[in-house]
Amino acid sequence: MLRVKRPACFTALAALFAAAPLSALPTGTLFATRPAQVLALRDHTGDGDFFDFSEIAVYADSLPVGITAAASLGDRLYVVNPAAAQVLVLRDANADGDALDFGEVLLFAQLPTATPVCISAADDGSLLVADATCNCLYRLRDTNDDGDALDAGEISSIAAGLTAPVAAAVRPDGKILVAQNNAAIPVRILHDRNGDNDFLDFAENISYVENTAAGSRIAVQSTAIAHLLRPADGRLLRLHDLTGDDDALDFGEVIEYATGFSNATALAGAGAGHFIADGGASGVIRWTFDENGDGDALDFGEARTVAEGVTQCQWLVFVPDEVPACVPGDADGDGQAAIADVPVFVSLLLTKTSPADPCPLDANDDGLIDGRDIQGFVNAIVD
Repeated sequence: MLRVKRPACFTALAALFAAAPLSALPTGTLFATRPAQVLALRDHTGDGDFFDFSEIAVYADSLPVGITAAASLGDRLYVVNPAAAQVLVLRDANADGDALDFGEVLLFAQLPTATPVCISAADDGSLLVADATCNCLYRLRDTNDDGDALDAGEISSIAAGLTAPVAAAVRPDGKILVAQNNAAIPVRILHDRNGDNDFLDFAENISYVENTAAGSRIAVQSTAIAHLLRPADGRLLRLHDLTGDDDALDFGEVIEYATGFSNATALAGAGAGHFIADGGASGVIRWTFDENGDGDALDFGEARTVAEGVTQCQWLVFVPDEVPACVPGDADGDGQAAIADVPVFVSLLLTKTSPADPCPLDANDDGLIDGRDIQGFVNAIVD
């Protein structure tokens, strides 16, 4: 039988991939909204969960009971109060790790309609709020830099014709995915084709996914990949635009990614993984990650509990720590080169998918992610 000797770089990569189960979580803070409160979760010990002393702390308290959605922008956290059609801004002004002090929770915007359902941050420094009363999308921008969007012209309607929007996520290319409570078109994509800063023109608001059960939360991983949470059947779906035509309508572009989330109320993307909160009495938060690089998180240990007691959670926001612009080997974007990056790198090689930022994996600096980068990747992981 013919035996082919594998290059040393492949042997090293295989050894890394066969290592012990992953434990590290992305480095950063997970914020969870619940009635009248925002919690901050941080893995201080680096053991891959939030079970240790002080790893779950109150970030803001005495907020309106009905606060739901949240988004982060810079050093500020924004939460939505649907009952009053308001957006509040939370800021740790004295750097003591919370927004519990005087003046750290303020009114940021008063919305013109009555049912804001979600909020997202855009790369241009604006906030996007979808509203279920007008089925529209608002842009909030603090144009005069006074800390709010309460002045004339700071709130504008930029999209209409949505159908029961429930969540929205901004892609790295600026296009927006909107999840709808609508089985005919559960996800729409908004694309400002003519550059006029809205999505009101022809073909700027079109179907991204059709004729599948509606989801409640959506998270973007890259320009080509997003995930849709469907508590109705407990599934997390992967939406992968394999053909590059700005939809997931083609064969194999919507697949089952993870299961067992029938009580899920919140979803937050974090690098190549996701935090999912259970709205039941246990208040469980789970971390899902494709550890073996097979394109899903359906295998043993790929969805594990990392927190308990976060009851009545409505929204999750993960805020990564600031990291250098390019960390060699950091495939999952969590700011460090570690064993957790191996399955992501392997998946990229096998699917020939280009990450949003190729810099960390392009070891030979030729603009491509391919087999010639394996040795450099292995070196980055083991150094």
